[in-house]
Amino acid sequence: MSLINLAFKKTKNEKRPALLTYTVAGDNSKKKSLDILKSIANYADICEIGFPHNTPIADGGQIQSSAYRALKNGIKIKDVFSIVKDFKKSKQTKPVILMGYYNMIYQYGDNNFINICKKVLLKNVRKKILALFN
Repeated sequence: MSLINLAFKKTKNEKRPALLTYTVAGDNSKKKSLDILKSIANYADICEIGFPHNTPIADGGQIQSSAYRALKNGIKIKDVFSIVKDFKKSKQTKPVILMGYYNMIYQYGDNNFINICKKVLLKNVRKKILALFN
């Protein structure tokens, strides 16, 4: 069973809603972003980490501002993976969801992106990502 399924099973058994948090990776710096992520993970059931994007038109103002700050500070895709890898060293059992726009994945290269996800974060990533596009 996946960490995400386990988190939902746990909250169901505790008769409470799951708390999913979201933060843009790299907002305001790589180190601060990791500190924030570790801090909120103490209270969240699942952590969602966003890849900053230069045109986040589907997001609200707060997320747009966060993404612009991260990009202004030079955060790249490889930095997001680095933040996640460092996070998972201390929070191995905390479920993580990566959020981003597909055009960013496409430009990075589907297989390259999937392979890095597998190394840094998840098992069976290819199956999960491919299921989204079929």
